[in-house]
Amino acid sequence: MKRSDKEMLASDSVSSPDFHTVNTALQGCGLTHGAAEAQGFALGLLIAGVPEPEQAWRDEIYAELDPSNDPGAECRAVLDQVFDDIFADSSPLQPLVLLLPQDIEVSSQRLAAVCEWCQGFLYGFGLGGETASAHVSQAGHELLADIAEFTRLDTAPIENSSDNQAALIEIEEYLREGVMLMRDEIIQGRGDR
Repeated sequence: MKRSDKEMLASDSVSSPDFHTVNTALQGCGLTHGAAEAQGFALGLLIAGVPEPEQAWRDEIYAELDPSNDPGAECRAVLDQVFDDIFADSSPLQPLVLLLPQDIEVSSQRLAAVCEWCQGFLYGFGLGGETASAHVSQAGHELLADIAEFTRLDTAPIENSSDNQAALIEIEEYLREGVMLMRDEIIQGRGDR
């Protein structure tokens, strides 16, 4: 994806929308995608090296969106920021922040967001097909298998105990670190060719 220096500076000066902002915008325009799923999808597209990722994003995320109404335009602007953040922050030195609810609270909402993030990531990565899969290391394949397992997390209400919070933090940190390593490994590998 090629962007002018002016566009990159403009997007860098805008702060990234948080989970609540993105979810509210999505609900306001009637889209079925959640904030976490949208971010996971964009990151999957990036890591898989999907040709024309912006077109894939539009085809999937904006399929149900009516851009002629005001909520649709606002929703699209928020989602464009999510997409731009992923593609602008693809430098190996740039940390990844998962778009999940802010509070570290074990709840059905947060567990569902983790599942949705994983589903979005796998779908986006899957659009890269066998070409993307061929560039993944053994550790990357293990991570993809674990991410597939996380899509099946039980989202039923659960006690918000310190043990459950620690387990949830561990899962989220594993996802964040694993996907960052995979991103850096694959993107650097593409640069070597």
